[in-house]
Amino acid sequence: MSRSETDPASAGGPPTAERPAPAFPVEIAEGWADDPAERELTAAGGGAAGVEVPAAAGEAAAPAGSSVRAVVGKAAMIILAATLAGRLLGLVRDIVMADLFGRQAETDAFFLAYRLPYLLALVVSSGLVAAFVPLFSHRIATGQKKDALGLFANMGKVAGLVLVGLTVILVVVAPWVVPLIGFGFTSETKHLAVYLFRIVMTGFVFAGLTGLVTGMLNSLRRFALAAFSSVIGAAVALVVMVALAKPIGITSLAVSMAVSYFAGFAVVMFGIRDQDVPYRSRIQWRDPALREAAGMVWPVLIGSAVGAVAIFSDQIMGSMLSVGSVSSLSYADKLFQLPLGLFVAGITVPLFPLLSEQVAAKAPDRVKATLSFALRLMAFLLFPIMVAFILLRFAITGLIYQHGEFTAADTSPTAWVLLFLLLGLYVYAGRDTLTRVFYAYHDMRTPVKISVATVVLNIGLSYLFMQFLGVGGLALGTTVSLTINFFVLLYLLRRKIGPMGLRRMVGSFARVAGASAVMGVAVWLVDMALTRVVSATTSGFAVRVVAGLVVGVAVYLIAATLVRSPELAEVKDMFRAMLKRRR
Repeated sequence: MSRSETDPASAGGPPTAERPAPAFPVEIAEGWADDPAERELTAAGGGAAGVEVPAAAGEAAAPAGSSVRAVVGKAAMIILAATLAGRLLGLVRDIVMADLFGRQAETDAFFLAYRLPYLLALVVSSGLVAAFVPLFSHRIATGQKKDALGLFANMGKVAGLVLVGLTVILVVVAPWVVPLIGFGFTSETKHLAVYLFRIVMTGFVFAGLTGLVTGMLNSLRRFALAAFSSVIGAAVALVVMVALAKPIGITSLAVSMAVSYFAGFAVVMFGIRDQDVPYRSRIQWRDPALREAAGMVWPVLIGSAVGAVAIFSDQIMGSMLSVGSVSSLSYADKLFQLPLGLFVAGITVPLFPLLSEQVAAKAPDRVKATLSFALRLMAFLLFPIMVAFILLRFAITGLIYQHGEFTAADTSPTAWVLLFLLLGLYVYAGRDTLTRVFYAYHDMRTPVKISVATVVLNIGLSYLFMQFLGVGGLALGTTVSLTINFFVLLYLLRRKIGPMGLRRMVGSFARVAGASAVMGVAVWLVDMALTRVVSATTSGFAVRVVAGLVVGVAVYLIAATLVRSPELAEVKDMFRAMLKRRR
């Protein structure tokens, strides 16, 4: 990680002995910290060093000691609403796509062509956000807004230049690169994948830049527009696909993705129209902040790229299995991403800039308390979802996809893959949360090293499990490697920042697991009873899913109350804090 060689005050770099960290409000609510003194300080409305800090640009100043629960609660509700709308539109699109094209060689070609630009966009976005948010948040919090906006403009120009160059290169070498990923496909499928890949890549530049702009909006605590940009993109993709499905066939899927990337970028750019961003054509190559950001972004890009290797390896090994296996992986992954998008993004997105502020304030106790809350809250939400989705996986898959060309024979392997993906639901979310803590400390290299090791393990395990479990073995290999990744990061983070209250977390997890098990029994009994009286049709699947989820939610809340799960009370307090802050 490069450091600025100039005066840190002028460079806007991290705090130093000559320029101590600014005083931040105590971003922790009553009941979050184990130390009663911390709870009393927060209840009294005191901040670190008793100093208030202005809110992020574009936000009204919050009272001293404003609650993380209020911040996270408000952002979580916005992101939950936007994600729910986006996921519903995405599911409608998947349903229509499955109905129009089913699970065949053409859809294999599309998923192969779509996967590479999609993962590249994720790699670029994650790298830009990880390097940009800590530096931008620090400058905004210390009153250096002009420098923060200059950094955004400079990084945007450099990123745009790199993305355009990468797009041109990949479009040219597509006939050699794409077939390597799906070498088990027929030559016709490979040629179609290359054609579709080139179309999707036309939107790659906009997809990558959207991540940078979204990071700026989230740092300014403008979560709504950034969250709803995906909704607009999904709506545009659906309209374009339906309009072009008959005239151009499978090509409509690639065109819809490229157009949706541009639509999402246009939406987030609208959100920064009131910011005085210095839009100059010249790139400030000697800007120390740009050099520091470059030093931070490369390890993240490498780590994300290494993670993408595991996904591509699944594509390659899946192409060696029966026709439609790659489609099963993709369809199951979309269902798996549904709970992640709904419940995890609402927690991790607002926490990343908050953790960066707490690290800059040299407040490790706040970092630990925030991390503990995030991990416990995600367990409270994801454990029951994991159990319920596993028990209802056939009904959920059938309800969403089993229409038109997608038959019952396609539902079974897709649900099989979904089973093994769901086993890693919590560690997937937890791994991303722990990684963000390392990023907040400007430690990009540690997660990268762990990712490299676990990706190698992932490939080996996936190939081994594939011999016995077929396409489901690929998903199981991913889950096992993610689990190892999570626990290694947890161990290294504890060594880095000290005890994190793991004993309290384990006790909380035990309560949540017990409540989830009770809920699972209730869901299983209801689903078994319904399978005897409803048919394997869309309406029958809908009855099973709705009844199972309603019963599951009711039983889980009752069980969580009986075992006195602290997260249930914290969720209630989070809503109260959010409503109080709104008033």
